[in-house]
Amino acid sequence: MEPRGVLVTVWAVVLRTGADVPRDTAGKRRLRAEARAWAGDRLAERLRAPAARVRWERSRAGKPRLAHDPGLYVSYSHSGGAVVLAVCAGGPVGVDVERIVPRPHLPELAAECLAPVESAAWREAAPGREAYEFARLWTRKEAVLKAWGRGFPGSLAEVVTGPGARPGEPAVLALPAALGPVGLWTVRDLGAPDGYRAAVAVRAPAARVAVMSGDGGRA
Repeated sequence: MEPRGVLVTVWAVVLRTGADVPRDTAGKRRLRAEARAWAGDRLAERLRAPAARVRWERSRAGKPRLAHDPGLYVSYSHSGGAVVLAVCAGGPVGVDVERIVPRPHLPELAAECLAPVESAAWREAAPGREAYEFARLWTRKEAVLKAWGRGFPGSLAEVVTGPGARPGEPAVLALPAALGPVGLWTVRDLGAPDGYRAAVAVRAPAARVAVMSGDGGRA
């Protein structure tokens, strides 16, 4: 029997939808606090501890971690009204969620962040799907960057994503040398509500991803 990969547990929730997503600075600040509190509640459930005991700190590179349990790797991301949290005991983990919104300078951003093979695939996106396809590539790159968490030794274009749409297809084809061989990493797209894309990355081969509902139950 082949050994099973390490487990990554992911929680996702939509705290605000449509017009309820704040646009003003104060509203965004309140939503950030709510997202952080939601992540803290999920971690408290995972640790079987009171929420008040969940204390965050940041590494020298700015990566969030648990002050009292540095051996448990955590990452969370929020965009618009969506929040995603990932936890893993077997390797550094990163998660990213992005709200798909019109970007006036999307072609310029794509030219800066995408590798040539990605740019070629992105330009073939169906009309009106350009922002969606860009977010698919971007969230994978950001998830890897967050999992690395040591200050990125290159450009986002050096994280080259692959098809990854079907089982067995790689989600990442190449990485900066400092991040190690691609085979040491697991990168997966996550299911996301309409209008969002999300991805998770863990520095562990063949990791398993368990997706839970936002209230802590299995999705």
